[in-house]
Amino acid sequence: MTEAMKEPFLQRKSGKLTSFAAVAAIVLSTAGCPTQGGVGDGPGPGRGGADGFGSEQLGTESSLLQFEEGGSVVAGGPLEDIPFEFDSERMSPAAMAAMERNAGWFSENPGVRVEIEGHCDERGTSEYNLALGARRARVVRDALVEYGVSSDQLSTVSYGEELPLCKEPVEPCWVRNRRAHLVPLGR
Repeated sequence: MTEAMKEPFLQRKSGKLTSFAAVAAIVLSTAGCPTQGGVGDGPGPGRGGADGFGSEQLGTESSLLQFEEGGSVVAGGPLEDIPFEFDSERMSPAAMAAMERNAGWFSENPGVRVEIEGHCDERGTSEYNLALGARRARVVRDALVEYGVSSDQLSTVSYGEELPLCKEPVEPCWVRNRRAHLVPLGR
């Protein structure tokens, strides 16, 4: 490989490493943090079940994450977030309306794979919120399949409370963080 050929390769490789390093830094910075006790976006271990993990992943680098200054995750993309109530994986009428609109997107974009991320607010233990996030992602996946989307196009992951849209410890932020976020991955 000539020097002229190596330079673009190294630049591409460097960009991927920088993105990976940013995600790794966030994960490592929260890995040693103590969990909060008390009431959460779930009542805690023992009342929500540890069955929330199933075949779900607990975070992958396949998600296309965008960060704003201060480390908060930025919402966006062609698909709408599905909102959830406190400590619930049931979909409200507003959530069902967003699901219908998302199902329409799938009919216009056949074959596109999508990862469904389950998110929670910061209240409760990390373990409970990971399980609740997994249940939320599964509910959205199952609803999309009922709308005719192939299950082969859908994967799920739970981030629990780890990637909030909003970091203020107030109800308006908690509402924004209780969601399923759909990320197109390509064909």
